[in-house]
Amino acid sequence: MMRMLGLGYSGSPKPVRIVVVGEKGTGKTSLIIAALNESSQPQPNIPPVLPYTTFPSEWFRDPIPATIIDTSSKPEDREKVVKEVKEADAIVLTFIVDIAESLDRLSEYWLPLFRQLEVRVPIIMAGCSVTNREYHNQSGIEIITTSIREQYLEIETCFDWSAHHIARKVFWYAQHAVTNPVGPIYDKETSSLKPRCVAALTRVFVLSTRDTDFILNEAGLNNIQAQCCYEPMTPSQIRGLIDFVQARSPLGVDENGITIEGFLFINKYLVEQGRIRKVWDILRKFGYNNELRLADDMIPYSSFKHMPDQSVELSDEATRFLRGVYKNLDEHSANNLGPQMIGFVFQISPENPWSIAPYKDASEKTDDGGLSLEAFLSLWNLLTLIDPARSLECLICLCYPSSAVRVTRRRAIDRKEQNSERRVFQCFVFGPKNAGKSALLNRFIGRQYDDENNNGSNEERYAVNMVENDGVTEDVKKTLVLKEIQMQEDGFLSSNEALGACDVAIFLYDSSDESSWKKAIDLLVKVATASEDAGLKFPCLMVAAKTDLDSFPEAIQEATRATQDLGIEAPIPISSKLGDCDNLFQKILTAAEHPHLGIPKIKSKKKRSRKLMKRSLMLVSIGTGALIVGLASFRLYAARKQR
Repeated sequence: MMRMLGLGYSGSPKPVRIVVVGEKGTGKTSLIIAALNESSQPQPNIPPVLPYTTFPSEWFRDPIPATIIDTSSKPEDREKVVKEVKEADAIVLTFIVDIAESLDRLSEYWLPLFRQLEVRVPIIMAGCSVTNREYHNQSGIEIITTSIREQYLEIETCFDWSAHHIARKVFWYAQHAVTNPVGPIYDKETSSLKPRCVAALTRVFVLSTRDTDFILNEAGLNNIQAQCCYEPMTPSQIRGLIDFVQARSPLGVDENGITIEGFLFINKYLVEQGRIRKVWDILRKFGYNNELRLADDMIPYSSFKHMPDQSVELSDEATRFLRGVYKNLDEHSANNLGPQMIGFVFQISPENPWSIAPYKDASEKTDDGGLSLEAFLSLWNLLTLIDPARSLECLICLCYPSSAVRVTRRRAIDRKEQNSERRVFQCFVFGPKNAGKSALLNRFIGRQYDDENNNGSNEERYAVNMVENDGVTEDVKKTLVLKEIQMQEDGFLSSNEALGACDVAIFLYDSSDESSWKKAIDLLVKVATASEDAGLKFPCLMVAAKTDLDSFPEAIQEATRATQDLGIEAPIPISSKLGDCDNLFQKILTAAEHPHLGIPKIKSKKKRSRKLMKRSLMLVSIGTGALIVGLASFRLYAARKQR
């Protein structure tokens, strides 16, 4: 359970940090002491600010200790208070119930401060009365704080701890709000379960009802109860629950049991009744962490550990499984999975990864925004390539049962074997600004050329599609990923190791602009040198873009001579505007499949440094030899003179 909570793995769990703040005289220190002693008797020699105080794990239902942090009210200590607030897991905000100024300071200073600091942790209001006994009850304090709690929904609850035996309950609730947070599960503004929570609970429901036509019957309910270590429900209790759901959610029940609508209603009701721990018990037993993602121990990270020049691909079995998923959803769509059906694929995943960058605009789409089978599989291949953990999480949520990925052979071995067994290849697309990189990626995924919106962006972008070589059957098409590399001020990549993901690189230049050509060839030399230094060599191709424009003088001769000197193929002419690009993608694929060819003949910096060092040593040795000869001659001359 500690792992699910994300609060520490080894030894004792990481304590929950609860910071107590408030105006001077509002009882911060007294609240902590009252919680420690559960006594209203005055304590002698109380310091102005208590040192850090630990409440033991045995005090809490979730056995995780809490560190209670008292704070100063002095203006000169404000920075220290802010620092503690920023590091808090929960905040207890103290005030005096029957002093209007104390209540006003909550909404005028403290609560706006928390928002300004972007503190997103549970806030528990703790008030006490110093003069008026009518406020010494929970309902009274809830009434007078209603307007504040409606304005600041981040407030979890409010306590009147004037009766000192309530003090420990304040901290019990603060710890509980951290270990069983409301935020990921429930939207207070809309009074509804959040989408990620709905997805997680839907997966729980599917796993619990696969054998009962997706209806939660008596056995299914008691199976969930057993997994969460609760007592089994009696037939009369189950009948009462079904009647309760039916009265409040008519679609939540049918003749055989509880539907998904009913199951979601039950969990929403539990949250609203303050029984959120039971909802978290269910979610954690089914593998979820506090962010409502599958916990680390649910995802087999060891299955995709790899070296920089290896990649991760879907297994054959996983690909067949995904083909089946597509065909089941595409029964009536004629090879076009529409946006709504794509949403169904990720209905029980934490989210649809394809709805955001870099996947959102990375594949070819039909006129209505749908995906063909090839585009569907291409996006899965892209997800697995650049984020295998997310791909596995989505496959687990789809109830895929076995090993889903494989790690490819190292590219160094591929070069030695003179072929690659990979089914997914990544091509880095380099080039100066306005060379036509974005236009090429758009053409690769079937988008029309647009003169006005073709200047690219400063963001890293991907495009993915399936490509076949001449004579290759459709079933063994390879997936090609184009990654547009954005130039950085201090270099073209974050590190040379990042080149390990590159199976083949192309260098675009505007064939009508000589300066574009010079920048591209200079870039090729830099990239090839960096890859040589890192031991991550790969094939490189030069691409002459915008052939619909007039070439600069002597362009062909200069480009041919330079590529010959580098030992790579002559520049490949393309025009994204005219749609003359198809031959390029096949050439990129062929180059990637034969990683021993097309590698520029560049001497690495290391080799050049070694050569310079060797030359320096030779010069030093020659100089040293001359010095020795000179000294010997001088001594011989001196000896003769003495005679």
